This record gives sequence, structure tokens and C-alpha cells, in this order.
Amino acid sequence: MADIELNVGGTIFLTTFQTLSKIQETRLSSLKKDITVQNCPTKFFFDRNPEIFNSILDLYRSGELHFPSNFCGATIRNELEFWEIDKKYVSECCLASLYRHDDDIEILKEIKNLQNGKSLDIPKEECREGCWRDCLWKVLQYPATSRKASVFNIVYLLMVLVSTTVLFLNTKQDLREPKTAVNNQTGLDPKTDMYAHTSVPWTLWVIDVTCGVFFTLEFFIRAIVTPRNCRQFLCSASNIADAIVIVSFWIFHSLMHIGSNQMDSKSFTLLLMIFAFLRLLQLCRFYRFLNRFQSFDVINLAARASFSQCSILIVVFTLTNLFFGYLVYYVEFFERNSFDNAFVGIWWAAVTMTTVGYGDVVPTWYPGRIVAIFCALTGIIILAMPVAIVTSNFTVYYTKLKQYSSHKLTDKDKSVNESKMKIKRNSICKSIAPMPVLTVKSA
Repeated sequence: MADIELNVGGTIFLTTFQTLSKIQETRLSSLKKDITVQNCPTKFFFDRNPEIFNSILDLYRSGELHFPSNFCGATIRNELEFWEIDKKYVSECCLASLYRHDDDIEILKEIKNLQNGKSLDIPKEECREGCWRDCLWKVLQYPATSRKASVFNIVYLLMVLVSTTVLFLNTKQDLREPKTAVNNQTGLDPKTDMYAHTSVPWTLWVIDVTCGVFFTLEFFIRAIVTPRNCRQFLCSASNIADAIVIVSFWIFHSLMHIGSNQMDSKSFTLLLMIFAFLRLLQLCRFYRFLNRFQSFDVINLAARASFSQCSILIVVFTLTNLFFGYLVYYVEFFERNSFDNAFVGIWWAAVTMTTVGYGDVVPTWYPGRIVAIFCALTGIIILAMPVAIVTSNFTVYYTKLKQYSSHKLTDKDKSVNESKMKIKRNSICKSIAPMPVLTVKSA
């Protein structure tokens, strides 16, 4: 017969002191010390969660601690701390319920940091409310603050699209026009010959320069009106990319204007192509628009969370690539016109493992083809792993971000409703005024 009655949150549990003494140095095992009268029914009341206590009491009965999967890890930890039970008693099958709380908190912390980075909160020491520089900064940097900012945001997006389109149209030979003064140069490759003997149409040049002037002025205006110090502004990744694009733009056009007759010099052509390549960084300007969408946030967070695992897989892929590249070189050692050196084998292994298969170098002997089969299968297995990791992280972050956004939206709607009710109550109170009462006394 039970000799102890435990009332936990209104639910009665009957057990014995012998059962509770199975696990020492816990709150329940020390209850017997508090009893002054022996051999009498004993009752204790604890204002705790009865559903979790049912699992805790089973620990004393069976020696195994299991929890329902629908309970939060924080609640489980609080109950374990109250009942003075060590976490080592938790069964391995229930560890996911216990430690899922830590993963969720870490994910929510990353989401909050990302959302706070997009907010309009300016440090108090840099706050310049009412200043024209502050208004201009908000127009240039935060499209959601006003109608002017939204209009400028649309204009900026159109300029980025036009500038990118012109950048690619400049490489199309059919649209370029021959120069009036052409010096016949020999020994030039077709692409260098195109830049040396042709020029972009006047309309494209005007559009390109107009976009360059627009982005240059926009960058310097932001640098002037920014509430941050100069070092913080220039250390931003987007601003660094902007500065590189602007400098490359003007140097590229200057070299094309004053040095078109020096295309026969490989060093000059190489320098020109470097600045032409750096102009491609203007695609980073689209980040200012993609950064406002939650889907892009999910991709960004999933990529960060998968970085360590993907880095290990890249190392494994590299080592496997080196292995098969070196192996196929010696397997095809006696075959002519096949794998002149191990570096060609590494190139072949990379193309085979990624299932691209250019076919420029292939094994011709049967042992080499067997190596190719194992190389292709290994590449498929290795490259399938990061896809699963990124997909899993994407799903987790998408779910958490959606829940966080819904929660914040609910709080915002609640605050708005409370403000409306407060205004309504104030208006009702102000509309009620005391009426004058006329008292007539009889003579």
C-alpha cells in the first residue's frame, strides 16, 4: 500500500518511500527526512507541472527518464532543476526534446540580429532628428521611410538594371561601330581586335556614362550624410564593392579613350580587362533590394549555418579529386595522347565528379574506364551531401523566420489595437461633460 501521497498541480500521485529512495540526493528522496511521525499517511503538495512529473516519477519506478516530445526543452530543464535530477538520467531517445531548445534559441538569435540590422534604429549618439542630413540619409538608405525614399529606390533599381544591361551589350560585336581612324595591327586575337578597332555606339556610351555619374554622386552623397563615422561607412562590404566599381568604371573609360592605340601591348590589354572585370561587381548593388525579402534572408541564414559542413565536404571533394586524378594518370600510363601529366588527371577528375563531362580528356583503356566509373559514383555521393544539408537548414530557418515574423506581426497588431482603444476611451471621456443642475429652493 502507498505510504505517501503527492499532490502535484492538483493531480494525486500515490507511491512509496522505497520507490523514491532509489535515486538519492533528489528532492523526492529527501522527503522522508521531513517527516516527524513515522508509519502514518503523508501528503505533500507541489505547485508544478503534473504531466512532466508523471515522467519524473517513472524514473524512480523504472530507472529510465522519458519525456513527451511535445514539451519545450526549457520546461523540461526547469522541472529537472526543481526536482534536483541530473540530466544524465534522460534517455538517449529523448535528447532531441531536451536540446532542441538550444538550437531554437540560437536560430532565433540569428534571426533577431538579422532583423535588427535592417531596422531604422540609429544609435542615440548619432541621432540627428530634424536635420536635413538625416532626412537625406533615410531617403537614400531606407526606402520604407517615406514616399520620396520609395521613388528614389525605384529609380536606383532602374539605373542598376540599365547599367548592367549596357555592360553586357558592350561586349556584343554586332552592336559596336568601327572607329574612324584604324591602325592596321596584326597578331591580335579577335576579342582584342574588337576593342582596338571598334567602339560602342554613342547612345550606349552616353547611357553608360550617365549611370556612372549617377552612382558616383549617390555614393559620395551617402558618404557625406551618413550618421556613421567614415571608417564604419567605408568598411561596409556593399560600400567597398561600390567604391571598387566606381573607380574601375572611370579608369576603364579613361584607358579606352586615351589608350586604344596600345591594344597591341599585352600588359595594357590585361590591365584593361582587369578593370572591365571589376565593373561586374556592380551586381552587388542588387543586394540592397534582395536584402528586403524574407526568402533571401532564409537563403543567407541557411548558407551561414551550412558553411562548416560544406567546408568539410569541399576538403573531402578535393582530396578525392587528387586521388582519382593521380590514379588515372598511372592507370593510363601506357596509353598515348591520354593524360600527359597528373594535373590533367586532376582536371578530368573534377569534371567527372561534378558530372559535367566535357569529354576533352577521357580514359581509353578498360582499367581507366573502371576508375572513371568509381570516380563518377563517388562524386555523385559527395555532392549530394551538401544539397541535403542546405535543404534541411533552409527548411528550419524558413519555419523559424515565418513563426518569428507572425509573432512580431501579432504584437504589432496588438499594440495598434491598444492605441486605438486608448484614443477611443479618451475621446469618450472628453465627450462626457458634467451638466449644470439648477436647484430651486422654496420660499
